[in-house]
Amino acid sequence: MPSMTRLALACLALFLVVFTLAVGKPGLPMTFKADEPAYYLMAQSLAHDQDLRCDLEDLGRLYDEYPYLATFNLILMTDDGWQTTFFGKPYIYSLLAAPLVLFFGANGMVALNMLLLMAMIWMGTAYLSRFNSVPLAALFSAGFFLVSTAFAYVFWLHPEIFNMAAVMGCLYFGLHRVDPPEFVSGRFSALRRWLARPGARAAFSAVLLALATYNKPVLAAVALGPLVSWAVSRQWRNILIFAATGLVALGLVCGVSVALTGHPSAYLGVERMGVPVFDPSQMPVQPVHRPAAAENQTTNSWSWIARIPDINPSELRLNLGYFFWGRHTGLFPYLPFSLLSLLLFLLHRGKTVVRWSILVSLVVVAAFFLIWIPFNWHGGGGFVGNRYFVNVYPAFLFLVTAIKPAWLTGVTYAVGGLLLGPIFFTPFGAPEVEPTLQAHVRNVPLRWFPLELTFRRKLPGYSGTVVSGLWIQGRKDVFKAKEDGLWIHGATPVELWVYSSEKLEGGFTLWVKSLAPDNEVSVSFAGTTQRLVFSVDPPTESNQRVRFEPRRPDVVLHDPLEGTIYAYRLLVETRTGFVPNAARNAETKFPVNDFYLGVELQVLGTDQNLARDLYDLEWGASEVPETAIAGGEFEVLTRLKNSSGERWPSTGPTRVNLSYHWLGPDRETVFWEGQRTPLGSDLESGGELEIVQAITAPEAPGLYYLELDLVRERVAWFSEKNDHDTFRLPVEILPAPATEDSPEP
Repeated sequence: MPSMTRLALACLALFLVVFTLAVGKPGLPMTFKADEPAYYLMAQSLAHDQDLRCDLEDLGRLYDEYPYLATFNLILMTDDGWQTTFFGKPYIYSLLAAPLVLFFGANGMVALNMLLLMAMIWMGTAYLSRFNSVPLAALFSAGFFLVSTAFAYVFWLHPEIFNMAAVMGCLYFGLHRVDPPEFVSGRFSALRRWLARPGARAAFSAVLLALATYNKPVLAAVALGPLVSWAVSRQWRNILIFAATGLVALGLVCGVSVALTGHPSAYLGVERMGVPVFDPSQMPVQPVHRPAAAENQTTNSWSWIARIPDINPSELRLNLGYFFWGRHTGLFPYLPFSLLSLLLFLLHRGKTVVRWSILVSLVVVAAFFLIWIPFNWHGGGGFVGNRYFVNVYPAFLFLVTAIKPAWLTGVTYAVGGLLLGPIFFTPFGAPEVEPTLQAHVRNVPLRWFPLELTFRRKLPGYSGTVVSGLWIQGRKDVFKAKEDGLWIHGATPVELWVYSSEKLEGGFTLWVKSLAPDNEVSVSFAGTTQRLVFSVDPPTESNQRVRFEPRRPDVVLHDPLEGTIYAYRLLVETRTGFVPNAARNAETKFPVNDFYLGVELQVLGTDQNLARDLYDLEWGASEVPETAIAGGEFEVLTRLKNSSGERWPSTGPTRVNLSYHWLGPDRETVFWEGQRTPLGSDLESGGELEIVQAITAPEAPGLYYLELDLVRERVAWFSEKNDHDTFRLPVEILPAPATEDSPEP
C-alpha cells in the first residue's frame, strides 16, 4: 500500500479515535440503551474485579458514570435462584474492551469500536487494491463503513462493531492472498512472514469467526466463503486447520466462561432476566427460595432455536420487503454500499463460485432472522437500521472486484449523505420534542420509505389509540390522541395508519375541524385525496365532514393472536396551524399548550357503523319540575330504556348523550342544542337507565315545553330517526328574582 494512502488512513484513524475519547458521556441519551448496561458493566467488572459477578460494587460504578436516570434492561443470569448473580451476555467483547474501560470508562469502549472500524477500512482497502488503484480502493472502503449505520454503532456500548470486525477479519484472512515478497518487507518482518503463510491465515480466520459465532451462532454461515475457496483450490490442509483451530478457540472461550460463571455461555443452563436499576445500594433481583427438587431446574435461553418456526408466508413477504427498503430497517437505505456491492458483483467478471457462496451465506443469515424470529428480526428494542444483520454487513465488500465505473462510488456517497447524514452527524440520536433513536426517519427522504407495519406496537417514537373500534397509530411528535379525536400537527405531512379487523368496505367518514384561520387541508385515505378550505377569520371553530370509499386496504397483516388485520394509510397535510397559547380559556379546552394544531380529526367510522339502527327507546316516568327560574339551571330525573337491537356507546366521537330542546307555546323550536349529559357507561340493548340530567332554562320568562331527547353525536338526533319520539312536558319559566344590581323598573 503506498505510503500516502497509509498516512491518510492513519490520520483519519487518529482523528476519529481521539474524537471518541473527547465526547462527553453520558450525552444523548442520558442513560443506556438496549443491552448496553450488561456489556459495559461486564467490562468494568473484568477490569476491576476480574470476574463476571454482578454485585453492589458494579452498581456503584454504574451510577458513578451514569447518575442522571435509572438504568433499564440490565441483563442478568443465575443458576441458583438469584443467590449468585452474573451478567447475562457473552463476555468476549467486554473482555477486549476492559483495558480501555479501566482508563477511559465508557469512552474507552467507544474508542475500541472506532479502532475496529478503522481496522475494517484498512483491510477493505488492502483487499480491493488487488483489483483497483489503491486510492479508489481506499475511497470505496472508507465509504463502505463510514457511510452506513456501522458508524452509528461505533457509539453503542454493544458488540455489533466487534462482530463486524470478526466477520471482516475472517473473510480477509480466509480470502485475501498476499504477495509474500511485498508483504514481508518492512517492519515486523517476522510477524509478516508468519501471517503470509496460508495455514496461519486460515487459523487466524477461524479464531476471529469463532469469537463472532460465540456471540451470534448464525454468523458461522460466514465460513462458507473461505471453505469453498479452499475446496475449489484443493487446499484441504487449510480446511482442516480452519476447522480444528475454530473448534479449539470456541472451546477455550467456553472454558473461560465456565471458569467465570459455571456455564459455557450466558444462554445455556441459566435463568436470565432484564431488570431496571433504580438504587445502586440494592441488588435489582432478590434471592428466590426454591424447593430442593427444583434447585437445579433452570431455563435454557437458547431452547427457542430448536423449535419449528411458525412461518406465515404473508408476513414473511412483507418483512422481506421491509428488510430491503423499510423506513427503520432497510438494507439499502441504511447500508447503501451494499446495493453498490451487489451491482458491481453483477456487472463485472468475478462471479466465481466463491463469491456466490459469500452471497449464499448472507442469504442464510438474513433468512434465519426473518424466519426464526419474525417478531424481532430487526434487532429488538433499540435499533438503528437492522441491528442484527449489520453484524454480517462486511461480507458484501468481498463480492466486489472491479469498481467500474468509478463515479458510482461518488453517487453512493451522495445517496448516503442524503439518507444517513442525520445519523452521521448525530450518532447519539437527535434531540427532539419526542426523543427516539429513530428521529432521523422524520427527515426527507427516509419518511418516504415504507413503514414496518409488522412491528406495529413496537415502533419507537410511535403511539396509538382506539377510536370507533379502530386502532390508529402515528408518530408521537405530530399526532396526539384526545378523548374523542386526534390532533394533527400543522404545516407538516402527518402519516397515520388505521388498523381494522374487517375491510372498510363502503364509505369511511372523518370529521375535520380547524381553528386556524384560512387553513387549507389535504386528506388522503386509501389512495383517494380530498382538499378542504377553511376560510375562518377571526379564528373560530370550523369543521367539515369528508367521506371516502376505500376500494382495498394498503396492507393486509396476519397476526397470530389478532388474526387478519387490514391497514389503511391516512395522510393529512395542512397549510398552517393554530397555537393553543392564543386561546387558553374554558371554551377551547386544550389540555396542552405546546402543540401546533393543524386540524382535529374525529373518526366517525364506516357507513356500516354510522348506519346502525340504535334509535329506538322507551321513556320511563321521568320527573320534570313544573317551574324554573329564567336563565337558571335545574335537574331532571330521566328514566328510559334502550329498546333498539344495538348498544349505545358512551365514548368516542359518535357516542350517545342525553340532551334536550326548548319549544315555545306554539310548539315551535326556540332552542335546539341543549347541553349534553353523558350516559356514564355503555347501555346495552334492553338496558334501562335512570340518570340526573342537567338543564339550562331559557333567558326569557314564559310558558315553554321541555323536550328530552338523545343525540348520537355528529350523526343524528334520536327524534330525527324515530318520528319525534321524545319526552315532552310544559315548564313555566319564572322571572329571575330582583337583586341590588337589577335596574329600576
